[in-house]
Amino acid sequence: MAFSIPHPVTKQEEEEWHELQTVLQSGILDKAPNLRHFLEYVAQQYFSGHTEQLKEYSIAVQALHRLEQFDPQSDTIVRVTAHTLRKKLDQYYATEGADHAIQIRLPAGKYVLQFERREQVSVLAVDHAEASRPEQPVAALPAPSSALRKTWVYVAVLGAATALLVGSHFVRNRRTESPTKPSFTAVTKSTAVAPAFAEAVGAATDRAIRIRLGATTHSYTDAAGQLWLADRYCTGGLTFSHPNQEIRGTDDPALFQEGREGKFQCRIPVPQGSYQLLLLFADTSGDREAARQVDFSINNAVTAALDVVDEAGGDNIVVGKVYAGIHPMSDGNIHLDFTSDGSFLNAAEIVPAESDGGAPMRMLAGPAVFHDDQGNIWSPERFFHGGRRSFHPDNLPKVANARLFEWERYGHFHYLIPVVAGKDYRMRLYFSEGWFGVGNGGPGGPGSRVFDVYCNGTTLLKDFDILQGQNGGAGVIAFDHVKPTAHGMLELDFTPVKNYPLIDAIEIEPE
Repeated sequence: MAFSIPHPVTKQEEEEWHELQTVLQSGILDKAPNLRHFLEYVAQQYFSGHTEQLKEYSIAVQALHRLEQFDPQSDTIVRVTAHTLRKKLDQYYATEGADHAIQIRLPAGKYVLQFERREQVSVLAVDHAEASRPEQPVAALPAPSSALRKTWVYVAVLGAATALLVGSHFVRNRRTESPTKPSFTAVTKSTAVAPAFAEAVGAATDRAIRIRLGATTHSYTDAAGQLWLADRYCTGGLTFSHPNQEIRGTDDPALFQEGREGKFQCRIPVPQGSYQLLLLFADTSGDREAARQVDFSINNAVTAALDVVDEAGGDNIVVGKVYAGIHPMSDGNIHLDFTSDGSFLNAAEIVPAESDGGAPMRMLAGPAVFHDDQGNIWSPERFFHGGRRSFHPDNLPKVANARLFEWERYGHFHYLIPVVAGKDYRMRLYFSEGWFGVGNGGPGGPGSRVFDVYCNGTTLLKDFDILQGQNGGAGVIAFDHVKPTAHGMLELDFTPVKNYPLIDAIEIEPE
């Protein structure tokens, strides 16, 4: 689909038109046709002078292929696409488009394009941050009974300066940054750095190396703005590509549509230190359960065999496996050896981590990145199954770090989160009620949404009601001594009692 965008008449329109063409030809939307259709359609209305027609319904039907029966109350495609496009544009102008005299913006909650002169950008960003500053901390919710010890915790208050920085820059700086107190030694100019590690660090500041295996020859930037290097440091076996497969449990299907299979070896050079290794799989071959047993060793230590389909519960579903306390061998490499004919791997991530429990995991229930006031990085959602997303940037609770509650997953859903087997974890679940209750302009009140939460079959929350006894519209529950399955998984299940359960963010740290 291509929309006819009228040629400009005035000099100002011509400059704006040329900037639009530059963005469309930049390649940032080549793999995201919905984003391109959205941008072309709203641009068509802008240059035609018909911005009054830019409604959620018209965008859904005319740009995003929705049927005439489209209901914006039950289908959030327009809001989600607008949010993603907004982030893409901000990312573009934070990198290759940073010096452009005109920059295209899609304001939050609106669908009319804005063409900003570069000298306006910094002022507008500060104004936006000031307007969106959180107002007050949230009161803790009463602790429900549970077999596990758990405590309600407060959401920390943002300082004024931090609020300005986060509000104006978190979207633009999608590449991850080092936390305030890193758990590893930073690489200095005098340190001998392995080539792959140096290339990865050159593109991001989280001191990680990420490799996308398979036939690909190009690097890939994921939903978090993290760089995945093209296939390297692996030999043997065969590469494969299944580009048309729909992958569940990720916003980055490209990471799982290619890979290496069979008997192969990887020698990944890294500086001296302790690392967490995350291996990513999705079986796209269509084989039957147990037909592709993955056998492999890490630094000559044999790991438990893995049946990806059995672990995930089906084909084309993402599975992650985490291993910590990994050090390079005497040759300066981390060794991975896949030893069975049915072995395969889609992608691998190596992150410095001192703890044998691995690195903390913080994720939002949506395709966004957030830097909180403690310097922590919250990444896009991973390892999710079922349910749907909702995005409500204009209805956030009046609490610090309010953007933790910008996205939610609701419905019938669960997570299969990989951690290190045999270790204990502290888990925090973040909740905000954005629909029921007078304060939200919705029906009902306490008792309108009730659900249970289980982890590996153990009850975490029973008959849980977000609204019951809370102030401020949000809260966080902490669970101590959470133990993974023998396979190194935290299986979180959300079960409805009355209306759908929901979750806004999840945080997991090794104890």
